[in-house]
Amino acid sequence: MTLFRLSLMITTLLFSCLSYAQTSIWTVSNGKNTVYLGGTFHMLKPSDYPLPIEFEQVYKKVNWLVFETDITQLASPYFQDKFLQSMTLPTGQILADHLSSEAYAELIRYAAKNQMDIARFQRFKPQMVALIITIEELKKLGLTAEGVDNYIGEKALADKKMVTELESIDDQIHYISTMGENNESSLVLQTLEDMQDLPKVLNAMTTAWRSGDDDGLFENGIKPMLEDYPKIYQSLVVERNHNWITKIEKLIAHPEGKFILIGAMHLIGEDGLLKKLKDKGYKVEQY
Repeated sequence: MTLFRLSLMITTLLFSCLSYAQTSIWTVSNGKNTVYLGGTFHMLKPSDYPLPIEFEQVYKKVNWLVFETDITQLASPYFQDKFLQSMTLPTGQILADHLSSEAYAELIRYAAKNQMDIARFQRFKPQMVALIITIEELKKLGLTAEGVDNYIGEKALADKKMVTELESIDDQIHYISTMGENNESSLVLQTLEDMQDLPKVLNAMTTAWRSGDDDGLFENGIKPMLEDYPKIYQSLVVERNHNWITKIEKLIAHPEGKFILIGAMHLIGEDGLLKKLKDKGYKVEQY
């Protein structure tokens, strides 16, 4: 046991000092121009900072940052109002009208166990309820909204770098508010089930992200999503990747260097942006 602990300590120190052999940042080149594609986590723990050193290195290389959506609008009254409106049920309807008796009963049990007032959910769509539950559980584990995107976005704005986006705020609201549409009961039940393994899965995914472990991200992120939420995977990942690829190609065609920051799950797998770009003939390499 003592030898094991010593080996673990030495390995940790080596990786801390020498940085990682792999990273969640890739270079994408057409032979003349190069952009950097960074996989992000939208929520992190304070202990996840500082970010892997590669993020800071690439940030210093460029004056143009590209995010999924307009980060300057995420805290705006427009976004808050529009998002809440899209996630609220029509007048005269309540949550119980949109869930099976089994799903609603499980939700009541979860709320009671976690000292949550079920009444706070009644006016919301099931999609919003699933989102609230997930965020509340992530907060219990110490995660905050200060993920990679927010952190680097605020830094870029303060440094007066160019900041653009791949999709509008309205687009993002649409994708979130319609996820699991016509399968709302399954969405809520699966969300409640997923919360049981959240600490273990989160730890595995964060470790894989920090070390640029594509296989680890796929096994703990994409694979379960494909199995449990195939329709949501199609709308939130496949459809958006399809919409983004043309925009990314235009960014590559422009000679100025750019750092494109996208949720890590969008980059990997058969439907991922990295494979799509490789298939189109671009040179894609880990940074």
